[in-house]
Amino acid sequence: MRPAMPRFATAFLGLLVSLCVTTGAAAQSEDAPVRYVVRKGDTLIALGNRYFQTPQSYKIVQSQNRIANPQAIPVGKILSIPRSLLKYRPASAEIIAVRGRVTQDNSAATMGQKLQEGTAITTGPSSFATMVLDDGSRISLPSNSAVRIRRLRTYLLGNILDYDFVVARGGIRSSVVKQKSPDDSYRVRTPKAVSAVRGTDFQSRFDADTQNDFAEVVEGGLSVETGGQNAKPLPAGNGLAVKADGGVITEALLAPPELDAPGKLQKDKIVRFAALVPGPVRYTIATDSSFIEQIADSIAQDGKAEFTDLPNGNYFVRARAISAAGLQGIPTTFTFKRRLNSVTGTAGQENDAFVFRWRAEGDGPQKFHFQLFRDALTNVAMVDEAGLESNMITLSDLPPADYYWRVGSTQYADGEATTSWTPIAQITVAGP
Repeated sequence: MRPAMPRFATAFLGLLVSLCVTTGAAAQSEDAPVRYVVRKGDTLIALGNRYFQTPQSYKIVQSQNRIANPQAIPVGKILSIPRSLLKYRPASAEIIAVRGRVTQDNSAATMGQKLQEGTAITTGPSSFATMVLDDGSRISLPSNSAVRIRRLRTYLLGNILDYDFVVARGGIRSSVVKQKSPDDSYRVRTPKAVSAVRGTDFQSRFDADTQNDFAEVVEGGLSVETGGQNAKPLPAGNGLAVKADGGVITEALLAPPELDAPGKLQKDKIVRFAALVPGPVRYTIATDSSFIEQIADSIAQDGKAEFTDLPNGNYFVRARAISAAGLQGIPTTFTFKRRLNSVTGTAGQENDAFVFRWRAEGDGPQKFHFQLFRDALTNVAMVDEAGLESNMITLSDLPPADYYWRVGSTQYADGEATTSWTPIAQITVAGP
């Protein structure tokens, strides 16, 4: 347990909006008391000795529940017990994926590390972390995020869960398993919002530049309380934005965007994606379909994203269109293969000959294919040399004329062969 509170957490003392998932029962409010159904043989004194941090706290429960005799409680009576009085077991959040610069309490975070209540987690640029909680729920932090674990505990009374996260910058994507007890609590706080969930898939984000809060619901549903007004439902497929001035915008999330050939083999040095929708799009790349192992993300203002330094492998890309209000829409997910095979070439005259050179990038054995054409529009090569292992070829005795050439690189990796060609280039052989 770490009682010290990081500085970034002080911004969360004024909360203006409450978000709660509806479950058919009344939505759980902030730090709602635990409800306990009295069983045969129960007394307040016995409950205090077993479950309260201070046994004498039974007197508080006695007063709040208007119980005349702490030794005689009707069986079936529902007690309302403040959470602050209860004993608990510390829970943990285990890091199951980490990439880039991720810190916990200013120290490097590592795979398999278990984080406790009070820990501050940050992700740097192009850095990601995913954690699993004791109940199987997962939380993922995108790049440039700062989060504090406010609560991470299991109360001994009824094995009730209490998970609470504070977002100072960036966001959290939560995939929360359906909780077993109506008193279980899972909350994510941003400066102007609290999201309390019971089995759902949603994002909570805070943009430090614009001072805007966001919540986007993919599965499940939220009810929203703002400024003391009655709760309003926010079902799956909808989002909420709280602006810096306190204004609230709710709208349907944009539909999953279509991508231009998303599953194509990515052979170029730069991996590119283009969405067939106007406006900005957020792209996330991971090695697994659940996006636990995230390795890259980017917001493309024109819908066209570029990623460099992506190793060979099989990947998943998730794209979300972004509305004018800043809400990220319903995601679409595709698979793609990355097999770097990039080739560039140059040509020049040396003495009475022409020398063609090329350079290829990629993994695995490679062979080259050189072609020279008399006409740029023909597909019949006057020089056609395949299976070359060197990175150059010399041609002499070329009659004066315009010629066109290209070179292909075939690489063999992971049991697959891929071929890339340079663009057709022109070379002129001048007369005497």
